[in-house]
This record gives sequence, structure tokens and C-alpha cells, in this order.
Amino acid sequence: GYGSRFVYGGEAHFDNMRSFFTGNGFQRVVDRSDMLPVFEGSWGASDEDLFNKSLERLKILHKEGKPFFSLIFSSSNHEPFQFPDGRITLYDAQKQTVNNAVKYADYALGKFISEAKKQDYWKDTVFLIVADHDTRVYGNSLVPIKKFHIPGLILGADIEPKRISTIASQIDLAPTLLSLIGVSSQHPMIGRDFARDSVTPGRALIQFDNYFAWLEGNSATILRPGRGA
Repeated sequence: GYGSRFVYGGEAHFDNMRSFFTGNGFQRVVDRSDMLPVFEGSWGASDEDLFNKSLERLKILHKEGKPFFSLIFSSSNHEPFQFPDGRITLYDAQKQTVNNAVKYADYALGKFISEAKKQDYWKDTVFLIVADHDTRVYGNSLVPIKKFHIPGLILGADIEPKRISTIASQIDLAPTLLSLIGVSSQHPMIGRDFARDSVTPGRALIQFDNYFAWLEGNSATILRPGRGA
């Protein structure tokens, strides 16, 4: 019964995203062609334009009176780090750096959350903010594990603040969201529900090129094609 949207500031055919999301049940894809961005870089509309369009869509979905699921994919913090002038006090003197782009992305996201808090749907909505990856990976490690340490934040009107200190993985987030919104379900997802258990020692699954790592405690087991672990 949920209305579903995927919202992206670039062209949704990139990386086969449009086909992937529509093929997996999303009812609508909103991309650069649906926006009139104030600022546009090589990745498409800026994060501010993306979030402004998202706020507009969320209002429409809320007025329709049925529950909604919206996936918003930002990209201003990607190389070559292009974003509008005058929004932030630069962290680095040179404008187009990863630190400045991340600070801008944080600024745009903060504006989005502040505006969402003013809307009627805030009290009934759970927001998940998570990265897909860190900045570009360099070095000679089999798997550069520190580069896989990403932010994950869950917000909502009645979400009690807490910090999950055990190792967590992206696959844990969907089961946790279903639990937080009160859905009782059976599903094939193998993640943990942090709403029920956030203290059991965790694990993370990491894919890097054709290597696969299992991270648990202070150790990592790395599987390599045709070679020993």
C-alpha cells in the first residue's frame, strides 16, 4: 500500500538505476529531467535542488493520504566536488575539495531535515541517512577496511536517541526500519534488527573488487578467488 519514489539529481539511466528500481517495484523515478535546478554540476542537480524537489514530492504524497517510501540519492559530495558558491564557509581554501563538498552536502541535508520537521508527515515518518561508500579508495591493502566506515543515522519524531557501538552493516538497516515503523513481517533479509538487539557483537560484509571480507570483532577474513582465505 505504500507509494514509492526514487529521486536522483542526475540522469536515472546512469548505472542502470532506472531499470533496477522500476524492476524492483518502485512506482516512480524522479530525476534531472523533472527538475529546474538552480545549480547543476557534472553529476546533475545540486543537493539543495534535489532535496527541494524531494520536499515538494513528499508534500504531494502526504496529501494523497497513503503511506509513502521515498529513496533520495544525493551526489554533490562526489568528485569533481562541484557545488554553488556562498552556501558554506569553506573548510579548505581551494573550493573543489572533498572536505568542502561534504560540508556542503551536510548543509543541504540539514536544510532538508529542518524543513521536513515542519511538515505534518514528520510525526509519522522515519528517516534513514546512510552512505553508499566513502571517498575513492587508494593504497595496497587487500581490503581497505577503514574506507568502508560510513555514517548511518536514523531520525524521527519518536525515535529515542542512541548510539549503536557494535559493528554494523548496511544490510542491518532495512530490518531495523521495518521494525521501527511497526511492520511485522517475514522476509529474506539477513540483517539484524537494532530496535530489538543493539548489543550482540555484530559483523559487517565488505565487497572490494573481487575480494570479499567478513569483519567481526577485531578480525577480518578475506576471501580471494582461487586462493586461500
